[in-house]
Amino acid sequence: MPAVKYEKEEKIAFITLNRPERLNAIDLETTEELIKIWINFRDDDQLWVAILSGEGRSFCAGADVDKMTLGGIWNVRKSLIYGKKKMGPSNYKVWKPIIAAVHGHVLGAGFYLALECDLIIAAENAEFGLPEPKLGIPTLFASSLRNYLSPCLVMELLLVADRINAKRAYDIGLVNRVVSRDLLLDSAKSMAERICQNGPLSLRAMKEVFQRSREMDSTSKLTLLEQIFTPVMNSEDAAEGKRAFQEKRKPQWKCR
Repeated sequence: MPAVKYEKEEKIAFITLNRPERLNAIDLETTEELIKIWINFRDDDQLWVAILSGEGRSFCAGADVDKMTLGGIWNVRKSLIYGKKKMGPSNYKVWKPIIAAVHGHVLGAGFYLALECDLIIAAENAEFGLPEPKLGIPTLFASSLRNYLSPCLVMELLLVADRINAKRAYDIGLVNRVVSRDLLLDSAKSMAERICQNGPLSLRAMKEVFQRSREMDSTSKLTLLEQIFTPVMNSEDAAEGKRAFQEKRKPQWKCR
């Protein structure tokens, strides 16, 4: 049984963490499978958007450290986030949109994996948190949390280490939607289908600029924007989008 299921339905990729007996805790095998999937999704021209979810009772309870020594915990967690085998899609230049559909535990490395996605839909029973300090160990991706959350919330998560429920996650802008558990995947699929109605080249360009420009000065941002956006503005899809608007019809995107 694969640690991660990978299925394709028209333009949508369904990526499912598949270790329900371990609450989908991340180990090195899971990371290796995720890396292959991110690269396949990135390079498959037929796929435009992905949905990442978890099988069973939880999205992901964090890194699977149950049978490891403290030294092993450090090495595995460091590898998952900073090593040669990083689990996040941003490490593989995946500029296509990714939706996280999360439920139950969204903790530690699972929290990080959800934040690596572009949109998050949460079931009402989802709980987000960084429990590492309760075990006396630091959260390894503490330095990157400011890219996603306000400083005061980051410090609350890191220092108090309490969990955040789905309602509060929505109120503070951590997630985009909160739905009942039985509607989670349907809601994610509906959002994916709406995304597919937009020009795929423009979406990828905007995501790339958004992610790559985080640490740039204004001059570098403008240079990057011109470099990435100009080919899209001159693409066949851009011309088709204008024609479709004028003719009051849906555009037929070709990804070129």
